[in-house]
Amino acid sequence: MKIDTDLLSKLGPEEGWKYLKTREELIAREASDPFRFGYVPPLWKQASELLEKHRELLVMGGNRSGKTEWAAKEVIKLMHSKAGAVVWCFAETSATSIESQQPRLWKFMPPEWRNARKSQVTNISYTVKNGFSEAKFVAPNGSICCFKNYAQDLSVIEGAELDMAWCDELVGLDLLETLRFRLVDRNGRLAVTFTPVQGYSPTVASYLNGAKTVEEADAELLPKRAEKDGEQIITGYEKVPILQMSTRNRPVLYFHTRSNPWAGWSRMRKELQNETRERILCRAYGVPTKAIAGRFPLFNEKVHVIRHSDVPEGTRYQWVDPASGRNWFMLWSVHDKAGRCIIYREWPSMDGDYIPSIGYAGEWALPDGKKLDGKAGPAQSDFGFGLERYVEEIKRVENGEKIFERYMDSRFGNAPTLAREMPTTLIDEMSELGVDFLAAPADSIDEGVAMVNSLLHYNTEQPISALNQPKLYISERCKNTIYALSTYTGADGKKGATKDPVDAVKFIALSGAGNVDGETLMARGGGAY
Repeated sequence: MKIDTDLLSKLGPEEGWKYLKTREELIAREASDPFRFGYVPPLWKQASELLEKHRELLVMGGNRSGKTEWAAKEVIKLMHSKAGAVVWCFAETSATSIESQQPRLWKFMPPEWRNARKSQVTNISYTVKNGFSEAKFVAPNGSICCFKNYAQDLSVIEGAELDMAWCDELVGLDLLETLRFRLVDRNGRLAVTFTPVQGYSPTVASYLNGAKTVEEADAELLPKRAEKDGEQIITGYEKVPILQMSTRNRPVLYFHTRSNPWAGWSRMRKELQNETRERILCRAYGVPTKAIAGRFPLFNEKVHVIRHSDVPEGTRYQWVDPASGRNWFMLWSVHDKAGRCIIYREWPSMDGDYIPSIGYAGEWALPDGKKLDGKAGPAQSDFGFGLERYVEEIKRVENGEKIFERYMDSRFGNAPTLAREMPTTLIDEMSELGVDFLAAPADSIDEGVAMVNSLLHYNTEQPISALNQPKLYISERCKNTIYALSTYTGADGKKGATKDPVDAVKFIALSGAGNVDGETLMARGGGAY
């Protein structure tokens, strides 16, 4: 607590002495009992209210943002207020639990608990070196806290009834889903804390994909600049989220480092002064810019995803990645006179497209706790469509619009088969049904990824403008494609759940498709928002 020297000079000797004495008393009380008398930042109060209301909260934090301190105090608060409460705290390893989680819980433990003698109920033994004895402690009111780590056999979770679970950093999706059911009987709370140093995990992706920003703030370390009279001037600041709501109404709260009064914000500003945008977003604001080891690091939903109403007129193409054992994945793109490509339709779609006799297809891929590229979603389950039915679907969704050219994966489309006892190909058979396809380019995976990244590229240090914008955009309706570009790593190879949408986008990038004179009308809008 900094001394207010201006106030002291106004108070005079007697009142000034009272001020200093009160200040010292407050400091002493906070040091001896931070649980009851410690300072509570406004963001901590917001986090506690969200956890109380929604029973689940993901806290994304910058370095030294205070997220671990908040979560530790939240655990002690629950244990103190509810006799017999059961809380489990998860960390990556037992070592990180001892180094990171357990000291925070000891810090916020009420003094009467720290000094309580061991009894038939109470058992609290803590050392800095080894943490809590047997990775567990029992409070005088019978509340129990156990420390777990992700390297353990967690099959014992089945059957447990919990009042709260706190998962720090790289918790897997499977564990998270299990914990949600273990919290049901006691209407328990689930707190997840994460710092996206290496990008975000599949678990974090399950919260962030499709999440809507409810509250945001200016990022003072990310100014927007423009040239005026030959000089660069600051015209504003990038916005960073404070609160988002996931598609399942689960809140995501961002602990910015500046919001922590003990973080040393002035030092942090100096450290990040010449760093990249991505590093600043992560370290100072807890905002992830890509999935862990993502192949499309520049893909940014705020830049590359546009309102469907802003899709311009232009030359239209279709792109198909067929497969056996699962549904085909199809994209449609429009290419305007400005040289931009906008992916405006996907099939199957998870955005309200009702497929006759099938219904709503759902997600093409879902986050997975083990596979970086996710797991197959319901939209991949084979509908049992023959070629005639695929033709019907193409005509249904296009509804008479003019398609300039259609492309299909050459490896699948040109593979010979023995239909009707004579050699033929899928492209030939589709042509006989009245839908003509060309063979899409079949280049290496790395070359395709590089070409997509080229279309996504823009100068992240400058505002989006006609002279500084990517060449590839995606309609907000193409959620499966957006998810694939956000998360694809290629780590799962040919069986990756997000591979098909990415392959279709690669066809576009490799084909050189563009606007054809005479095919384009005046654009209705476009660009990013």
